[in-house]
Amino acid sequence: MGGNVMKEKLTKILAVCFSFIMCISAVTVVSAASEHKGIDVSVWQGDINFREVKDDGIDYVYIRAGEGTTLVDSKFDRNYRDARREGMKLGFYHYVTARDTREAKDQAHFFYSLIKDKRQDLRPAMDFEQLTGLSKKEANDIARVYMDTLEKLMKIKPAFYSNAYDCESVWEEDLTKYPLWVADYGVERPYSIGHWKDWSGFQYSSRGSVRGIHGHTDMDRFKDELLITDKEKEDANCTKDGYLSYTVKEGETLRDIARKFDTTTRELIKLNHLELIHPGEKLIIRK
Repeated sequence: MGGNVMKEKLTKILAVCFSFIMCISAVTVVSAASEHKGIDVSVWQGDINFREVKDDGIDYVYIRAGEGTTLVDSKFDRNYRDARREGMKLGFYHYVTARDTREAKDQAHFFYSLIKDKRQDLRPAMDFEQLTGLSKKEANDIARVYMDTLEKLMKIKPAFYSNAYDCESVWEEDLTKYPLWVADYGVERPYSIGHWKDWSGFQYSSRGSVRGIHGHTDMDRFKDELLITDKEKEDANCTKDGYLSYTVKEGETLRDIARKFDTTTRELIKLNHLELIHPGEKLIIRK
């Protein structure tokens, strides 16, 4: 009898331990699932084979749209078209060179002009790392004006790219309302994220190797916080001058949708950079 009691107690203890282990495992799986393998690319990566990139396990990609107020990345349109064709989650970043708040506003408008009609899944990102010659106050003022201007134009909260050192020594607490994409190479986690509570993107290498890309590329881990929400997508598309958003229904073809909106399949393909459509997919349509 006493032996049976002891067996029963031991069984209960083991059951509790097993449940605890399973809970921890479940949490670990959820946490890991919220991170995605990604890269960020520009003209410096040359001609990219995005089919091979995706086959190599890369799901997310940030594409450089341009730099400053006038420079458009020469691979911008090609990278967008090819990554989109492979069904990758994509977004755009802009290398900011502003020296004052007026230039910051102008550069935000320039970035917006490049990406406003393109479909995107990831938050538009400001890459502002050229801080030499600027005081801490000047750098923060430029970042604030740029991000505020871009958010008002896009109706989407942008992401804030920075290296770990600047996170710690430059950026002030009010900027933490923007999701952080932090760079720190050769480490498991960034040594500092400044006033931010957590990072949403982590660029951990500038010398990564990925199939489909000749030479090195930046390697990233991206969390779901960098994804544009459905509500933001609706607001952004509905407020674009001359455009509306339409969700593809089961059984619909491009020809059906073209007829419904008095347009052409060629126009829909050109505007949305697609070849096939799927139920639930959102299309941008010219009014």
